[in-house]
Amino acid sequence: MSKVKTRLVRLSYVTLAEAEPDMQGNKFYSTQILIDKNDKETVKAFQDAVEELKRDPKALAKVNNNAKAITVPFRDGDTDTADYVANAPDVYAGKYFVNAKNSKRPQILGVNKEVLEPFEVEDEVYSGCYAQCILGLYVYNSNGNKGVGVGLNGVRKVKDGDRLGGVTVSADDFDDDLVEDNDDIL
Repeated sequence: MSKVKTRLVRLSYVTLAEAEPDMQGNKFYSTQILIDKNDKETVKAFQDAVEELKRDPKALAKVNNNAKAITVPFRDGDTDTADYVANAPDVYAGKYFVNAKNSKRPQILGVNKEVLEPFEVEDEVYSGCYAQCILGLYVYNSNGNKGVGVGLNGVRKVKDGDRLGGVTVSADDFDDDLVEDNDDIL
């Protein structure tokens, strides 16, 4: 496994408060990580980790010594055809993205590097916030599928961002005049 430390990334499809089952019923903590294509440090960290895997005899053995099967696991937000990308082009434009997961709860920290308890995670670390992630890249060979997976080892929230994929409601959305008119109802 090769370690990757990102710079500032944006999180989407965050499932970190508690593990959720995948299609096979295995429970995972997970998030999608959006990486700005101009973030040369993070892109290079992924490239370096993949090169390290290509030199690892155990990793190579998983892909029948075919180093070409070990590639950077980026998906391109400008060209990917997934429905969720097509439905949110402003979120994915100019970004690479990877899906990261772990069957064990990753270390999750707040802005000040304080450990967040599970009950704090849902409010603090959400789809749309910005974070730094510690990831582990690994080679897999499962059911005929070969490639590089991304393990989610740690997340540190760095700053808030606009929430993605959800409905937002603010106090200004509610009518003020209902409070005064309430007497007539009773």
